Amino acid sequence: MTRRGLGSLQTRLLLGFLVAMALAIGAGVLVTVLTAGESPELPARALTHHAQQRAAKVWEDPPALDAYVAQLRDTTGLDIRVRRSADVFKNKRRTERGVVLDDGVAYVPVMRKGETLGALEIRTGSPAPPPWRIAVAAIAALAALGAIARGLSVTLARPIVQVATTAEQFGAGNLAARTGVDQLRSVPEEVRDLGRAFDGMAERVGRVVTEQRELLAAISHELRSPLGRARIAVEIARERGGAEKQLADIDRQLVEVDAILGDLLASARAGLADLRREPVGIGAWIDGRIAAETTGPIHVVTRAGDDVRAAIDPALLGRALHNLFANAWAHGHPKEEPLAVTVTATTDRIRIAVHDRGPGFAPDILARAFEPFVTGTGAARSPGAHGIGLGLALVRRIVEAHGGTVSAENAAPGAIVALEIPRDLSG
Repeated sequence: MTRRGLGSLQTRLLLGFLVAMALAIGAGVLVTVLTAGESPELPARALTHHAQQRAAKVWEDPPALDAYVAQLRDTTGLDIRVRRSADVFKNKRRTERGVVLDDGVAYVPVMRKGETLGALEIRTGSPAPPPWRIAVAAIAALAALGAIARGLSVTLARPIVQVATTAEQFGAGNLAARTGVDQLRSVPEEVRDLGRAFDGMAERVGRVVTEQRELLAAISHELRSPLGRARIAVEIARERGGAEKQLADIDRQLVEVDAILGDLLASARAGLADLRREPVGIGAWIDGRIAAETTGPIHVVTRAGDDVRAAIDPALLGRALHNLFANAWAHGHPKEEPLAVTVTATTDRIRIAVHDRGPGFAPDILARAFEPFVTGTGAARSPGAHGIGLGLALVRRIVEAHGGTVSAENAAPGAIVALEIPRDLSG
């Protein structure tokens, strides 16, 4: 996973935490606002009609009234005071019991013969905070919790992203890529188990691939030694004379077996981590490859400029280009006519196309031309052709290892087989 993917995952986790916290804070503020200002009525209800009447009887006797209020204060645990003025009830909205609620304070009227003498003042709590204080508190809480949420999102995202990045590297051919989750701190155990399982799988797959490549190389080496001796024996037999046709056929078969072994070895390398890239000028590189070809004459119809460059493995991509030439000659291109090669470039891609004048691809072969072990049959594309169908399959594998694509189409006459690779814009 790229740094952009890491940032995206961390951002999504952080936003999720922040949204959840914002909803929680909003719900708390809403409950506070909805319930603020109503609670003073609850203790006011505790002062019964009897208490109001008792206060009214001793209203003109301040010591007795103070003693009674002190008794109420001790009995109820409420902060109760005497207000001898009825002004608190003027222009104020009363509840059903005649109580006035004003900013956290309840005023219970003391009445005698319909006249309001004063009130018992009950203080039950602090007044409701102004809205700006609630907003500041919510923002401060959100900021503090956001910092915590960011740390949690990074802690959760980093090991997951590391596992995903390692998987991408391994899939791209880096067989040595490992997650290394055991060296990370604060990793959930489930993620640690996932990383360990991937590392174990990568170790086994890497070992199998390495052993197969080593086995293939050993087999190729062992086969090429007797092949070389057989070809020497064929040359000696030719010098002594006789059976020229049979010797020529044997020599052709030996050359074909040697080419197959070369394809197998190149296929073992293509797409793996040992792709040896280097920046080259495509025009000069194509000229050099064509000059080294012995399959037949080749004519470059369109040549890319000297400023067109690509980061390639020259040996592997050269093998792919050779296979394109050999495939054209082997499938009906006239020996006396040069192959037409076109090299073009766009802003980000380079296309190398080989146009032959053979019979073209059979309809049932065209769609599968780059699959392994697919060979032409019948009159089209393979009159007397030899091989086991690895040539174009190897071309596709090498080109895809370079991040490119391949294509094949019938033309009039012949066929066009092309490869496209990314252009190197760094230079």
